[in-house]
Amino acid sequence: MLATGVAGFLVTGIVSTVLGPNSASRIEERVQAAANAALADARLTTWSARASGQHVELEGVAPTVEARNEIIAALRNAGAGVGAEKVDVAPLASPFTWTARKENGRVFLEGVAPSRAAFESIHNAARKLYGGDMSSEMTLASGGPAGIQWDAAAIAGLEALVKLERGSAHLTGQRLTVSGLAPSDLDAETIAITLSHAKGGVTAVVDVLGPPEWVATNDHGRLILQGKVASEDAKRKLLKAAGGSDDAEDRSYVAETGAWQARAEEALPHLAKFKVGEITVQGRYFRIAGEATGSVIASLREDMARLEDDYRLDLKAVEVDPRMPELAGLDLRARGDDHADICQTALTRIGNSNQIEFASNRTAISQRSGGALDKLVAVARACSDLQIEIQGYTDSTGRRSVNVALSRERASAIKDYLVERGLSADRLTAVGYGSDRPAGSNRTESGRAKNRRIEYRVIRGETR
Repeated sequence: MLATGVAGFLVTGIVSTVLGPNSASRIEERVQAAANAALADARLTTWSARASGQHVELEGVAPTVEARNEIIAALRNAGAGVGAEKVDVAPLASPFTWTARKENGRVFLEGVAPSRAAFESIHNAARKLYGGDMSSEMTLASGGPAGIQWDAAAIAGLEALVKLERGSAHLTGQRLTVSGLAPSDLDAETIAITLSHAKGGVTAVVDVLGPPEWVATNDHGRLILQGKVASEDAKRKLLKAAGGSDDAEDRSYVAETGAWQARAEEALPHLAKFKVGEITVQGRYFRIAGEATGSVIASLREDMARLEDDYRLDLKAVEVDPRMPELAGLDLRARGDDHADICQTALTRIGNSNQIEFASNRTAISQRSGGALDKLVAVARACSDLQIEIQGYTDSTGRRSVNVALSRERASAIKDYLVERGLSADRLTAVGYGSDRPAGSNRTESGRAKNRRIEYRVIRGETR
């Protein structure tokens, strides 16, 4: 980018200025104009040149020492004196970004600046706004975007962060994004209005929210509801969805709210199954975070997807393993000669203690089977180096061929679920045995119920 073309631009610009019509009063102006034009033609848009007579003072960041020296040599060969003390060398940054984060009253700066002057300007503004509560890992870099006053745009972001309890300002290319939590709705609105006229030639994107409108927290099994709700009837419905007064505590109050009631009623039964978690209604966001088993997260996501409203779902749930008291005394982490035996014992205990339910004569797995599936997934992951056969069985009601097909499809549905949860399809086999190999008498309802089952078998000698 800065090879011989730059030298040509600079030589042409400066020589035409010095040798063309000139007077003492105009030569400085022409040198300045020629230097500016040469830098622009060479796309050194973040550089600056200040002329004094036939002397040019340069400031900028070059990607290499060679590029820096080439520019200086071109100016000197054209007969201009050159001051280059403020020309730094720094690598090209792509993308060219800068970020300020505010947490607990402190601001952290990182990213790049296109010049020493911009670097110092940003730092000075941060010190003025935050005093000693500022730390920085900023660096210089070449490759800044054209037409952007980088320091002015960054300072606009820093000034917005002052009004936030926590948040970030991110500058990349021609866009400044400010996001975070404001202490009031008025503060959030003020920031949005201010940044609609952002300085530095950037476009500002504002994602700033006021305080949460409503919050539900799962504190190790007990739900706490607090914030605004639309009516006394809404309070009753939300408390019921949370499990009633025995399982939840209602601290909410009646005030004007958004139309999030239906979504909250749908989400609360799932939140009750979280290990820990929280629902937050804030602006147009419906946020759910916490720790839960995979089936709880999957069911929650499925139910949230069915709803149509003006709220954006932000689901950040971390999957955790279920409690499995059935496996007391077994160490699934062991990888000795008895590893296959331990896995078989674990699968048998899980299968015997946790029934996977299907609709009558159907292959769709009921959401009520979530707990059983979570345990199956946990064991299958621990035994993922083994080949596992999933065996489906039915009672003797109906034709044998139909029962064999149904049992095979149900086993395949469980295999598909395990694959969706990250298990390798190559390690799983689905087989349907229909009413063969009954576990109970088909003459009684209890016996037929025993026969409608899923079993798991470790295929010996087939390990990775």
